[in-house]
Amino acid sequence: MSIQEVSHSQRSAMNRAQTAVTQAEGATSAGENVEERRIILLGKLGAGKSQSGNGILGEKDYFKSKQCWSSVTRECEYGVSIRNGYKYRVFDTPGVNSPKRLEKEVDVDTEIRRCLFCTSPGFHALVLVLSAAERLSKEDIEMLDKLDKLLGEKAYKYMILVVTKLENDESILTDMIASSPEVSALNVKCEERRVIFGDDKKNIPNECLEKFDEVLSELIKENTKRHSTFYRHKYYDKATCILELDKKDYMKKHPGVSHSEAMEIVRNEAAVGRSPRDSELRTIADGCCVIS
Repeated sequence: MSIQEVSHSQRSAMNRAQTAVTQAEGATSAGENVEERRIILLGKLGAGKSQSGNGILGEKDYFKSKQCWSSVTRECEYGVSIRNGYKYRVFDTPGVNSPKRLEKEVDVDTEIRRCLFCTSPGFHALVLVLSAAERLSKEDIEMLDKLDKLLGEKAYKYMILVVTKLENDESILTDMIASSPEVSALNVKCEERRVIFGDDKKNIPNECLEKFDEVLSELIKENTKRHSTFYRHKYYDKATCILELDKKDYMKKHPGVSHSEAMEIVRNEAAVGRSPRDSELRTIADGCCVIS
């Protein structure tokens, strides 16, 4: 991809994000306080993360599904929408198994980690997207190990498994899980929070999205009871110190914006790699999280 193509891609992503934010914020101000649900999508390249994100947002074409190696997601993207009475803020991440030839261009660990510690006050849910179209491979097991190291053991308290490319039949999924020791163990760690998103390449059935909303609501309810509503990266405070500088710069250019609004804007931009101090954020290394 050329520099010109990259800059065009970044501008397009920014325009989509700003449009979505404007629409969502407008819908919020028009009614009562709208409860926000922050979600990060994780998983293997080609598992269906982008389509899953579109379904959760209620937007068919917000995240563009990638059909070839040359157009894979290289950086995090986010979208915001009001659906079913909730404000959804969804972050789509690069595939954990990005092709070897793209490793120099795509630092997946850094992209995901930065997204985690820039988002305030943390994520309600980590959605791990798995495709049922193929058997679990060595590459898939390596992906699960990588996520385990990147996110930390406590992340499973916030994880929902979304299974794509499978007809909405729980008995089939139960049999598939039972036949794979790795997925079976993952299912137990996630306390059996799992949702099928169907096998339609274009649309996720409404009943699947309703089930997802129910599982997410129950997850938030249980974690709130534990006094640990959000999954938050352990370097959240370090990142905040850097983002305070971004906020000051932003408010100089936009004096009418409040401190809280400015911080939310710079956090969302930083989470997808658009902070003017991105190089500093990239130096905040290491995985794992703290719970707040």
